[in-house]
Amino acid sequence: MVTSYNLIARQGVERFTAWSDAVFAVAMKVSKNACAEVSRATKISKALMIAPVSGSLLFAAVEDAESNSRIVSFDSKVVVTKARTLEVNERVEIANDDGLFDGGFHRRLRLKPASRERSKPGSFESFQAKVDGQDAQIKATQENGILDIGIAAEGHGWTRGNHIIELSYRAKHQFAVYGNFEDLNQNISGDWPVTIEKATVELDFPSGMPPRSSISADTGSDSTFQFDCVQTNLPSGVRFETSHSIPPHERLFISARFTRGYFVADAAEDGMHAVFEKYPLLFPAIAVVVTLVVLSAVAYLLAPTGMPKYDAAPRWVHILVVTALPGAAAFALRLMYEQTVMTWRDGEQMVGFALEHAYVFLFLPMILSFVVAHVGLACVLSVSIARWLRGLPTPKWNWVPVVALLVFTGLVYVPYDVWMTTTIRLAGPDFMGQVF
Repeated sequence: MVTSYNLIARQGVERFTAWSDAVFAVAMKVSKNACAEVSRATKISKALMIAPVSGSLLFAAVEDAESNSRIVSFDSKVVVTKARTLEVNERVEIANDDGLFDGGFHRRLRLKPASRERSKPGSFESFQAKVDGQDAQIKATQENGILDIGIAAEGHGWTRGNHIIELSYRAKHQFAVYGNFEDLNQNISGDWPVTIEKATVELDFPSGMPPRSSISADTGSDSTFQFDCVQTNLPSGVRFETSHSIPPHERLFISARFTRGYFVADAAEDGMHAVFEKYPLLFPAIAVVVTLVVLSAVAYLLAPTGMPKYDAAPRWVHILVVTALPGAAAFALRLMYEQTVMTWRDGEQMVGFALEHAYVFLFLPMILSFVVAHVGLACVLSVSIARWLRGLPTPKWNWVPVVALLVFTGLVYVPYDVWMTTTIRLAGPDFMGQVF
């Protein structure tokens, strides 16, 4: 009986062991398949991780390769005429080492908008171009205030190596004209995606270098720039040369300031504006004559008739003259002081600035007195003319305040250069006087 039980137990253990082996074999097979899938997923994920890195490295290599093309030299000569026209001649040598310029050469020029200081918007015309000494076709397109001058490559594009592009054009209305001065701020080299190894600009004035002009050149961007160009003074102009290469998207920039009077607008293009600019006293003279005619006509109509011996001066005109005299005198003397002593000591920026800021409460009354002085003097003259036309005696003016008001009013109109020159001759050239 015991033997039978032992036999049954042994058979049960053997069956359980066989079943366990089968289960273990299935589990091992499933585990092996899972590991294979995990390994495959790992390889795929690694490949996906490596792909962007490889693409980035490849893109970076392409970018580095694109930088091989460059502008070897950018030479610009700008002839500045007295009509404010810029005759520009540019000579650009490019290195087309990797085909960046295969599609052609594009010169981008910014169009300056019309403003209070610029009567008309800036414009460019009369384009001519050559590539390696041969005439080239030009295609101009305008978009978002930028004029793109495209010089297409002939045939299948430019060959590798260096090419020379010569571009000439005329630029108008580039100046900003203010009251006593005018500015010329010009991006000479333009914006390029490649390095400019060397750049030069020469400003030439056929009528001679403008007196008391200030011209400088800088490199960099609008926000970060440095005045590091080498300047060479020429008989009729000035030349600037860069002292280092210009990185992509940076430029060579010219800043120039000229005193009014050297440049004159073209009458054929700007009409009466050019005439008044050429003859600056013409408009004030016309205004004075018209004012006197109107006031004289009014005074003639109001003049007493039937009184051949009437010579009394209008009391209201006398009040105008006496009222305007103190303020006009203070204004003239203060302005004369700023144009002589303060300018000689601190520079011409003190003219008007010191008067307006130091005596702001007196500035407006003095200006008002100066205006009333003109009205009073005009009334004195117009009433005298009207009495003469009526055949009446000359009014008995109190000539002392009239003459004094005339003198102080005239002092304001004395040109600034006269005051400064007189001061230099009397006091000698101080620090600020060296520039005059």
